[in-house]
Amino acid sequence: MINVGLLGGGGLVGETYRRLLKNHPHFKLIYTPSRDELGDLDKAKGCALLFSALPSKGAAIYEPLYAKRGFPVFSSASCHRMEKDIPLIIPEINPEHFDWIEKQQKNRNWKGFIVSKPNCTLQSILLPLFPLHQRYRLKGVVVTYLQARSGAGKGFHLEENIIPYIAGEEEKSEKEVHKILDDPSIKISCHSLRVPVQEGHLATVSATFLEKPPLDEVKKIWKGYDPVNYLEEEDRPQPALDLGDGMKVQIGRLRSCPLMDLRFVALSHNLIRGAAGGGLLTALTWYQNAQASLFIS
Repeated sequence: MINVGLLGGGGLVGETYRRLLKNHPHFKLIYTPSRDELGDLDKAKGCALLFSALPSKGAAIYEPLYAKRGFPVFSSASCHRMEKDIPLIIPEINPEHFDWIEKQQKNRNWKGFIVSKPNCTLQSILLPLFPLHQRYRLKGVVVTYLQARSGAGKGFHLEENIIPYIAGEEEKSEKEVHKILDDPSIKISCHSLRVPVQEGHLATVSATFLEKPPLDEVKKIWKGYDPVNYLEEEDRPQPALDLGDGMKVQIGRLRSCPLMDLRFVALSHNLIRGAAGGGLLTALTWYQNAQASLFIS
């Protein structure tokens, strides 16, 4: 078992980490500091790595302290994502960006490191688009995100309403795609709306490519790609029916688009694939990589 710690375990993402770590086949949670104990690095002794669900203000202060001391920190916060030497990872898409860790350690004189997880919305579009991008080269995307209220945190309540603005979400989504795919030429236009659904971010996506993909070939690619699941029913995916275990992105309604090459609807679990579950997968992918032996005693 891999002994791990959790920073910021009190919010919805932290609670999801705790639930997923209970009886986990690879990780054992041994360190969960209170707010007053954050930064007492000696108490983290024995942890091979740390998960962080701290909000950005706290993450900007405490995550570098742990990384400098020698801990690998897998962060959910937005504050580090666009820093040039901090990898922004979706494990199935860009695991080669773990190679940035060595540069980060040299730049900052750290014994450990920080790896960031992207915005919780991006899994819903990038996991379906990535295998198509590999073959047909993605050129542009127009996406509307219908984001669950749980993405706004524990104290947020929304009934019988839709809020057509979420501060910073659209900008994050656009910039982070470029970093993850390592391709700033891709044009991205986003709308982000908060909707009265408790869990599950839904995205309506239109995309264009350098080479137009045949729709039957797109379905074949998706059906052979493990991180996603294609639903043939015309009224799916739906958050109430299709979140499953939370790690697969559910896709439906693939069809041609009069303005772009194709369009579809995608659904991802914002607290699992988009947050804690994605963090666990990222850490496990790094740990199982041969380079992990360089950092973990």
